[in-house]
Amino acid sequence: MDPGVRFSVLGPVRVWRAGIELDPRPPQLRHVLGLLLVRAGSPVAPEEFARLLWGDDQPARAANIVHRHIGLLRRLLEPGLGPREQGQYVQRVGAGYSLDVEASAVDLIVFRRLAERGHAAAGAGDPATALAHLTAALQLWRARCAADLDTGPEMAPEFVAVDHERTEVAGAAVEAALSCGQPAELLPLIRTAANQDPLDEALHARLILLLVAAGRQAAAMAAFEAIRVRLHDELGVEPGPELRAAQQRMLGAVAGPTVPATVVAAPVPSQLPPGNRHFSGRTAELARLSSLAAKLGDNPAATMIGVVDGLPGMGKTSLVVQWAHESASSFPDGRVFLDLRGFDDRASLLSTEQALDHLLLALGVAHTEIPPHVEARKAMFRTLMADRRMLLILDNARDEEHVRPLIPASAGSLVLVTSRNRMLGLISQEGAVPLNLDRPSLAEYRTAFRNRLGADRIVGQEAALDEIVERCGGLPLAVAVVCARAVAYPDWSLRQIADELRDARSLDFFDGEEPRSDVRTVFSWSYHMLSDHAARLFRLLTVGPGPDFGLAVAAAVAGLSRPATRALLRELVRTRLLTEYRPGRFQFDDLIRTYAAELSAGLDGRDDREGALRRLLDHLWQTGYAAGRMLSPAVSLSTPPPPLPGVVPEQIADPRSATAWFADELALLEAASTVRDVRGFRPWQLAQTIMPYYQRRAMTQRWRGAAGQALDASMAAGDLEGVAVMHRLRACAEIFGLPVDGPNLEVAWEHLDEALRLFDAAGSPSGEGLVHTNIGRLQHLQGRYGEALRSYERALTLFESAGHDRGAALALIGIGAEHGRAGDIESGFRDLRRGEAIALSIGDVGLAGCFSAAMAGIEAGRGRFGAAITFFQQARDRFGRGGNVTLIALNEESFGDVLAAAGRHAEAASAWRTARQSYADLGQEGHADRVRTRGAGGTTDCLVDT
Repeated sequence: MDPGVRFSVLGPVRVWRAGIELDPRPPQLRHVLGLLLVRAGSPVAPEEFARLLWGDDQPARAANIVHRHIGLLRRLLEPGLGPREQGQYVQRVGAGYSLDVEASAVDLIVFRRLAERGHAAAGAGDPATALAHLTAALQLWRARCAADLDTGPEMAPEFVAVDHERTEVAGAAVEAALSCGQPAELLPLIRTAANQDPLDEALHARLILLLVAAGRQAAAMAAFEAIRVRLHDELGVEPGPELRAAQQRMLGAVAGPTVPATVVAAPVPSQLPPGNRHFSGRTAELARLSSLAAKLGDNPAATMIGVVDGLPGMGKTSLVVQWAHESASSFPDGRVFLDLRGFDDRASLLSTEQALDHLLLALGVAHTEIPPHVEARKAMFRTLMADRRMLLILDNARDEEHVRPLIPASAGSLVLVTSRNRMLGLISQEGAVPLNLDRPSLAEYRTAFRNRLGADRIVGQEAALDEIVERCGGLPLAVAVVCARAVAYPDWSLRQIADELRDARSLDFFDGEEPRSDVRTVFSWSYHMLSDHAARLFRLLTVGPGPDFGLAVAAAVAGLSRPATRALLRELVRTRLLTEYRPGRFQFDDLIRTYAAELSAGLDGRDDREGALRRLLDHLWQTGYAAGRMLSPAVSLSTPPPPLPGVVPEQIADPRSATAWFADELALLEAASTVRDVRGFRPWQLAQTIMPYYQRRAMTQRWRGAAGQALDASMAAGDLEGVAVMHRLRACAEIFGLPVDGPNLEVAWEHLDEALRLFDAAGSPSGEGLVHTNIGRLQHLQGRYGEALRSYERALTLFESAGHDRGAALALIGIGAEHGRAGDIESGFRDLRRGEAIALSIGDVGLAGCFSAAMAGIEAGRGRFGAAITFFQQARDRFGRGGNVTLIALNEESFGDVLAAAGRHAEAASAWRTARQSYADLGQEGHADRVRTRGAGGTTDCLVDT
């Protein structure tokens, strides 16, 4: 025989010739060789090979294929053989085949011979010699028998039987090791065997016995728990007699030959990172953490978990570490800190296996004793944590599944998790207690600066300090970087630093020169976790000029459907790059917005950014037009063209939803009305949609500001139509806005004169008509009633020539009111009835209410209080349906006056209360105070919208 040929089957099937490993191919050839090796010299029939290769689904010429594989195997072992030569290794025996090699050439045969010698020595009472032979036998194994073969159910028992031989030898070796007091040398072999066969109860029982004998009771308990969990989860069974016996022996209930173990005190880990000696403030948050520790053990079946979440750079880790140092004595069994790297580009996420390794090492488990399977590691960790009072800080966790495997079942221990994620799953499923970390107060920052820089450097610089905090967005990390600059450059005053921050247009000032103190880097750890679509939305949202936004706005920016956008917004909120400060409303932190804008400038093309901005502006115009018309159905607004692709305007169902939309988006609308140089966008067209809302809410100052800014933008763009419209609407803010400081009629005249000139030059009769209507109102306020009547009549002529029904109605209400004031009651009512019919025909119930109020005023002026009351009640109903709070307030104030004059004082008081409340709702406290001192006397004026 050629001693250079060797075979192995105690693991993957392998073969060597002259020291060079051969590759039996195709795979069927490896199966044939494996079965020959397992038979170890006994013949294998062709049909047995066929069952191994194909099971019951054998090809028609199976026997011929088997013979062909035998030929291939022979030539693999002896390359020089001819086609029909038998060779010396694979012999024909009867109808079958056997492998004819020296015993030393096959690891299975060597194993069996060593095992026989070991059993013989044990029988002769020589455990040391037995242990040597049995250990040598076990060292031959590298995995399960023929581990790389798919043996199938028919032939599997042949190979499993060899695995059982290993288990029997392992058992004998354990007994020998226990008898001669040498468990340590055998332990790695038994652990390896148990890991390779994780459901073999006999092997695991012997591992437990060895661990106990070696004095590693904790590892033994963990090993038992691990196999128990696997049996339950994978097979649905409980441990059998052998495992139970090993458990009893582990617990000391059954005596057995063991090595006296040296009792070693369990290690007390103290692994907290150093705290910051300048830490200050956060008193309430520290107290909340202490309250968690005070509740330890309240529920013996649950672990106390606290979740500290917040924006990146909010100081979550600093807070928890500070509290841990202050409360260290409350955890006598140890304090463990583990950075899970959930939001950290410096290294990959710490896996469950890696995290458990760190925790087990912290608890004193040697590297060699850590089980290879994650379930076994979890079982060992929970066993070692049982009945301890420890603090476990899991810092920088990505999500719930990152944390759950690391939570011990220890009612006496406290687990604190820090994350940018709110960990709602832990809160709902494990009962974790949330602590959302917000910005420190300004007073806390002042104290921190004083402690760090010294009181002398703060004196006289308080305003600069407050500005620094504001320009840092109140973010602790950013403030800390600036404070460090102040420490490093003691000659710089706080005012100089504040001025530099004011002039900075990027995050460069917050470069902390190392990753954890660099604001950009800390933000990037969240950004790089985003999907591509979420990252794009994060960047493009910065095109919006407003402070906050809703789902529909974000969808327009992205050019996506609302369901798709909602999923992306949730992703941004989870990573704390956006804040959902109330349901459905989102906002950036100031510095995060700056970071996103920097990214967009570098990564998004100009067309992408302009497209996003155009979609946003179009969405606001489309929805603002619908909302403005809902508040005042016949208001004069520019009609938008069809929406741009990707824009789906919001549905405005009624005045209440219109008012709510304006309230939500007002800041964004005002900011967007100042945007210039965007293709196809005329700022004044958006600005004018807001005017009905301003009037209803009596928001005169904002009306003035928005109209003025849109006027400036139109003038800069040379848009004469927009200039004319905004001149008129700026005047209307004085005439109709109920300004607390009173109307500035001189300003109103200036704007109306300019608007009239421009509309006349443009040949716009409807524009001129609107201006003349406003002039009539202005003249009325100045007591120039005859001139006011002529202005209204001129407006009516212009509106009728242009076919402008709403304009005609506006002119008629002025004409009718002036006729009534002059005592021409018949003409006044005729004009008012005509205008009322127009208002109702165009569906403007609020304007129709103004006609009712005007007729009530005429009747009240004549002393016909009964008729006046009827008209005021009609106006009340119409204004209520229209939802115009300003008109409701004015009507109820005048209605109360007439009721009082009629001697109906209780009803008058009720009307005045409604007026006071409406003015208060509008923020018009001056008008509310005026109503509190009301006396008798009617009011004939009716405020109509623009």
